[in-house]
Amino acid sequence: MVSIIPTATTAGSTMQTLLDNLCPPLPPASLRFTHVYYDDADPWAHIMAWISLAPQTLCVVYLTLIFSRREIETIMLFAGQLASEAANHILKRILREERPKYGTMSDRDNLGFGLPSAHAQFMAFYTTYLCLWMFLRAHHFSARKRSFRATGLVLLTLIVSYSRVYLFYHTWKQVLLGLVIGIITGSGWFVICVAVRELGIVDKVLDLAHCRWFYVKDTSHYRSFVEDEFAQWSAGRISYVSYFSDRKFFVEERKLR
Repeated sequence: MVSIIPTATTAGSTMQTLLDNLCPPLPPASLRFTHVYYDDADPWAHIMAWISLAPQTLCVVYLTLIFSRREIETIMLFAGQLASEAANHILKRILREERPKYGTMSDRDNLGFGLPSAHAQFMAFYTTYLCLWMFLRAHHFSARKRSFRATGLVLLTLIVSYSRVYLFYHTWKQVLLGLVIGIITGSGWFVICVAVRELGIVDKVLDLAHCRWFYVKDTSHYRSFVEDEFAQWSAGRISYVSYFSDRKFFVEERKLR
């Protein structure tokens, strides 16, 4: 005798099939923040792919410094960097120039327009602002330190920009325009930051309750926190010795100087 009552397994399979037909599964998404295509057969392309992640790395550095140092200078620089990225987003949709094609990689068509290059603009903004800040405001830096850091920043900017051309994400025109816009926006933002300081706006912001609660300060243009912290540690150097006694944990401080 054959039962006409469907089993639980059959009913479950039927329901799953019905749900799949009504709501088909979406294709896997890609986190394009760190997604870089490159030719696996080309070792230089692999290196260039890592180099092109410099803007993403700097975003992590920004957030780490803001959280750990609470410097208003870093916060203003990051705000300008975000404004520059917003300008790049708008310009791409106004100019609407396509990216270079790379074989049959159709996913590249989903990356949006390519003029101007966001990577080149990001690095140019960052380098321009920091170079102006080091040479015009960071008086505690020696001339040698300024020159060494400025050279490193310029070289990094050029290499990152070249990586975008090497990986066929942008043309030279798109990269060069990104560099020009980054230099202009970086210089303009530096002038704005200097102006708000001269007008006393920065001091008023630092006096706000929220800034005081988060210990936001303004010392980066005349003091090195690395040297200050080392001097404080060296002056009051203490050795902490941990040990157990009678099932209890103790920490003993022994001053070395």
